Amino acid sequence: MLITADGRTLLKDIERFLAFKVPHDVYCVARSYKAIPGRMNHWANVDSSGSKWWAEHLPPNKIYRDTIRHTHGDVNDKEPGFDVNWDVIGSNYDPRDVRWHGSTSLFAVYTAIAMGYKKLVLAGSPLDTNGHWYDPPNMQGPQWDGETYRAWLDFAKAKEGKMVKSLSGYTAQILGEPTSKWLRL
Repeated sequence: MLITADGRTLLKDIERFLAFKVPHDVYCVARSYKAIPGRMNHWANVDSSGSKWWAEHLPPNKIYRDTIRHTHGDVNDKEPGFDVNWDVIGSNYDPRDVRWHGSTSLFAVYTAIAMGYKKLVLAGSPLDTNGHWYDPPNMQGPQWDGETYRAWLDFAKAKEGKMVKSLSGYTAQILGEPTSKWLRL
């Protein structure tokens, strides 16, 4: 599965992943759906109250009839927008006390693993401050805190960490980069 996020490296990462020429599903985070060629199978956003608006306004040409929209937290099941509201079980973090740790990309990783995916590749998830792929060149991006990096480092040490590689940035340093051999095993 290819998991796309909004880091500045997204376009280059997608190009690099597609060069592997492996069959794959696509799980988009936030606005990254705008950059993928074709359609997505899954979409997630857990970053803000605006995520519900995004979920309700995803363009039909980018979603399949069965695209699943994921989130976690306090979502009213009777409202449109999300298809799945994941609960955090067995986490070291209390979701009522802190925002989601690790980024929506890590949320997408955990949910993809829970759905049975065995190999995941991150694109556009460098976990740096270089901005988003859709921002002007010099615009700075998110200021990630220590808890975010700790969440990724903890994940990398877990057995599931071996199921995930990244194409750029700090997540690539933490998880390693995909190779053609790893993708085809």
